[in-house]
Amino acid sequence: THEFVLASKLYAGLKKIPGVTMVGQDFSSTSRTPTLSFTVEGKTPTQVCEQLAKKNICAWDGHFYAIRAIESLGLLERGGVTRIGISVYNSVEEIDFTLAEVERIAKN
Repeated sequence: THEFVLASKLYAGLKKIPGVTMVGQDFSSTSRTPTLSFTVEGKTPTQVCEQLAKKNICAWDGHFYAIRAIESLGLLERGGVTRIGISVYNSVEEIDFTLAEVERIAKN
C-alpha cells in the first residue's frame, strides 16, 4: 500500500509537468507495480538520469529489454525512457523532491 500510494503521487505529479509524457498504464489498478516510465521533451533519458543522479535520485534509462515495444512507441532512437521505481523505504518527501527536480529538468 505504501509503495502504491507513493507511486500514484509520483505518476500524478509527473503527468502535470509540461514536457513530461508518461509511458505505460496509470494507477487506476491497485495491482500495478510501483515503477514508472516517462520521457522529457528535448532531453534524452540518459540526460534526465544524469541530472537526477546529481541530486542523489536513482533512475534508469533505456529500453529495459522491451526493445520492440520501445521501438513501436518511436522511442528507441531517443534512447528509450526514464524509469523510476518506488520501494518500501521511499518517503513522501522524496517524491516531492523528485517531482521538483523533474520539473526543473523539463524547464531547462
